[in-house]
Amino acid sequence: MDEFYAPTKIIFGEGCLSETAPQIKKMGATRVLLVTGKSNTASSPGFESLCRSLDAAGLRWFHFAEVGPDPETSTVDRGAELYRTQGCDALIGFGGGSPIDCAKGIAASVAEGRPIRDFVGTGLAFTKPVPPLVAIPTTAGTGTEVTNAAVFTVVDERGHRSKKGTSSQFYFPRRAVVDPLLHASMPPALTAATGMDALTHAIEAYVSRFHTPISDMYCLESIRLIGRSLRAACGKAPYSSIPISDSATEAALARRDMALAATLAGVALSQAGLGMVHGFAHPVGAMAGLAHGLANAILLPFVMYALIPDAGDRLSSIGQALTGHIGIGAEESVRAIARLARDIDIPENLKAAGVPSTYFEDVLADALSYRRRKASPRAFTDEELRELLEQMYSGKVEA
Repeated sequence: MDEFYAPTKIIFGEGCLSETAPQIKKMGATRVLLVTGKSNTASSPGFESLCRSLDAAGLRWFHFAEVGPDPETSTVDRGAELYRTQGCDALIGFGGGSPIDCAKGIAASVAEGRPIRDFVGTGLAFTKPVPPLVAIPTTAGTGTEVTNAAVFTVVDERGHRSKKGTSSQFYFPRRAVVDPLLHASMPPALTAATGMDALTHAIEAYVSRFHTPISDMYCLESIRLIGRSLRAACGKAPYSSIPISDSATEAALARRDMALAATLAGVALSQAGLGMVHGFAHPVGAMAGLAHGLANAILLPFVMYALIPDAGDRLSSIGQALTGHIGIGAEESVRAIARLARDIDIPENLKAAGVPSTYFEDVLADALSYRRRKASPRAFTDEELRELLEQMYSGKVEA
């Protein structure tokens, strides 16, 4: 028996940011905590427009701008304290995956009346509905605007950093406002990394042991859109084989495709789960500081190549969706993934990305305990994962 549960209302399209304030009012909220990163996102025209619209709607808002990459649980605690002291009754996560995940953590902590650390990596389940949460992504990558998951960094008493995922039916945002215009200022390198992050979500959910016919549909459409548009979104190729005279139109079409692809992949991963690409990407990010999307982009071809004996038919379908070519096999499909990564300037391995090999054993130990390891279509042995990580550090998947 298959199940599919995706309760987030998605508002999609150019200019739909203006719908945020009306949606907040429809949910009965009056005092909103805006959660953003420390970067330029909080001073962007889009954020200023959002704030003006909240003011015009008579909504009080309070800005929590302390979120760094892969937010630490202590950051969530500070946000929850501000939410409580200001008497807020709703949240907006505005930015990339980290601010939206932080907003989810704040909402859960407030609802449970406990620090988020109590739930991260402990197996303790969330039990209470969270306050209204609106997610507004400014990158096309994580899909967290529609997922039941959030990832946090835990720092132990020795200063050791680890990334831990949490999930709950209560994590689904009430609304996802996906406005491709907010993605226009992304530089090519960020567009590339976040786009490959979305591709990783779609591919891992598609090959997952827990995939469903409905999640498959979301995955394949996401993969098709990315294959058509990611190079163009990064300025590396035309949008389509049919010339479009207006370059601005091409860029807008590519951004729209990528925004939709990321959201579709987010819906799919909440149904089917992820796999060992994320199992390795999380510790590489937590320990070596490699951005999550970039880590996924580097590791994806290696893991998919290792899955050829166990997921060959599914990899063939992925390659056909990605390239638009019918009848290509599993190995050529993996080469197509590697070729896409190469074309948008993704480093070929972890060494090329500057990750020191001194992290090898710690990364491996963390990956061996990855909570979604069982979703992999291949039941990797510990030794096989060690060999895979060796390839990721200094090997190459031919494109």
